[in-house]
Amino acid sequence: MSLLGRALLVLVVLASSGCAALGSDKIGVSLSAVNYTDEDYDVVGIARADDPEQLEAMERVAAYAGSGAMCCVSLPTQWRPGLKVVVKTRLGTKAKTYQEWAYEKIPLRTHELDVPRYEEPATLWVQILDGGKLAAVVSRYDPPHANWPGEVKGWPRPSQGFKKRIWARDYAILLGDLRSLEGAIEHDPTKETEFRENIEYLKNKIQKMEKNKP
Repeated sequence: MSLLGRALLVLVVLASSGCAALGSDKIGVSLSAVNYTDEDYDVVGIARADDPEQLEAMERVAAYAGSGAMCCVSLPTQWRPGLKVVVKTRLGTKAKTYQEWAYEKIPLRTHELDVPRYEEPATLWVQILDGGKLAAVVSRYDPPHANWPGEVKGWPRPSQGFKKRIWARDYAILLGDLRSLEGAIEHDPTKETEFRENIEYLKNKIQKMEKNKP
């Protein structure tokens, strides 16, 4: 095999190994966040050990929700006492326009978390809890699983107040869209046929929401 062929083979092997190709004493694992609060987070990331201003992996997570999985975070293949990770978080934007977003200054907060004992490197979970508390868990199980090692069990459950607030927000959006289309028809009756299907769709959505108001 030519030198070029060997080099390409090495690149393929490294790429296919994904998160795992980090060395003999460390391994790459995915990052997932679970949010038990009513705040959205635009950033939940793990700071690099060699450059704390950079993030190894970062996820976004909505209120009372779980994020996807992002690669990669490096963990020792063997847990050791005193092991910590530095997590950086930023609350979700409250801006409603680009102009508001451009001037919005939400701080990036730093949290140093203890990493509990693990038998095997697996997904690094960051649980966002009430009162600004965060907890790290290393597990190949999801929070509802019987073998989940974290203190906080199960997926987040939205509060009744949160459900009502989200319902009111979505209801107002649908009503606004409906009024916009009806206003367009009043201004130009020739558009009635064009908009009729969308208007009926919105009315059905609104009726369903009214029946399921929290």
